[in-house]
Amino acid sequence: MNERGRYAFPNAAQGQAERLETLEAVLDPGTVQLLGERGVGLGWACLEVGAGAGSVARWLAERVGPHGRVLATDLNPTALESVGDAYPWLTVAQHDVTTDPLPAASFDLVHSRLVLSWLPDPVHVLTRLVRTLRPGGWLVLEELDFVSAVADPAMDADAAAIFTRVLHAHTVVLAERNGFDPTFGRRLPGLLQAAGLADVNAAGRVSMWRGGEPGGELWRLTFQQLRQAMLDTGLVDDDVDTAIALCRHGLSFMSPIAIAGWGQLPQPASS
Repeated sequence: MNERGRYAFPNAAQGQAERLETLEAVLDPGTVQLLGERGVGLGWACLEVGAGAGSVARWLAERVGPHGRVLATDLNPTALESVGDAYPWLTVAQHDVTTDPLPAASFDLVHSRLVLSWLPDPVHVLTRLVRTLRPGGWLVLEELDFVSAVADPAMDADAAAIFTRVLHAHTVVLAERNGFDPTFGRRLPGLLQAAGLADVNAAGRVSMWRGGEPGGELWRLTFQQLRQAMLDTGLVDDDVDTAIALCRHGLSFMSPIAIAGWGQLPQPASS
């Protein structure tokens, strides 16, 4: 992920380790199902871009076994050190996906989650990732789309209105200060098709995020990191602290859509 002046949640930030663990709890079940459906198995070579705390990299390493290989990259791979120690066939690398070299035609699977939506030129990076695929290899991208983030009608109306205002301020901060695209998820199928991949498809996952549950905890940790930046917008005041309290108890909101898009590099035409 691009931490250099753009990414709002650098791995070194206070509370980010807990936030990464909560993200894994919320998103990993869908990711694991998605990658399993692509056929990831023994002997595969896999690239995990923006590996965060490493849960997906660990799953890939277990899936491909000692005769496969996994390269897990991140701008700050500190949280990945123990993952690399556990699996000799898993390599951890500090890497900027926007500029640093990538091996060409080397991987059966390339996966990233919540990476491209932060980048100033995501199409350039997507093109770079396609070039790392072997013929027949899969590119699987997961990004959020906030169009679905609305209140449960049964939630207290005043509380729902407060949370909605804070959520809007959060999105403004991420978009205007950090370059985040909160609607990027819906772009994935078109971008994958434009990149020349075959068998392109996409699917979305939505759940209810409630106070005290992993989804509510994810909002709480996110708002805590962004608290001062949201206050600085002038869009909210002590609403921020009320919203943080709701994340522990009283919240019931639909999650953003976790949209996955995937496509396969075509096999060369036979002569």
